[in-house]
Parts: sequence; C-alpha cells; structure tokens
Amino acid sequence: MHAFLPLLLAQAVSPDDLVREAQRLQRNYEFLSYGLIVAWLVLVVYVLMMVARERRLKREIASLKVMLEERPKK
Repeated sequence: MHAFLPLLLAQAVSPDDLVREAQRLQRNYEFLSYGLIVAWLVLVVYVLMMVARERRLKREIASLKVMLEERPKK
C-alpha cells in the first residue's frame, strides 16, 4: 500500500499545482529575506546606539574626573 502512495500523489498533482507551489515557496523566501534584512538593520542600529551611549558616558566620566581634580581639598 505504501509503495503505491507516491504514484497516486504524482497523478493527483498537476503541473499548474507545481507552478503555484513553487511561486508560493518563492514568495515565502522573499518574505523571509525581508524579515532577515529588517532584523539585521535593527541589530545594527541598536549596536550603534550603544556605541554612542558608551562614548557619551566616557566623556561624562572624564569631565567628572576633571571636576574632582579641580575641586579644592578641605
């Protein structure tokens, strides 16, 4: 019984069905690639924001160190 199943399925599938299925898969891969592009862009923007925040914090720490050094000692 199981040996005949692929033959029955092959007869039930028309060339138009195969074309539609190929187009559906192509469309799905297209959406997948768009999603991956968006995910990478979000990741890059996030990393750039973190780098900018780190630089700003380093500048603030440096200015605070200068303020502490200039403060008169009691």
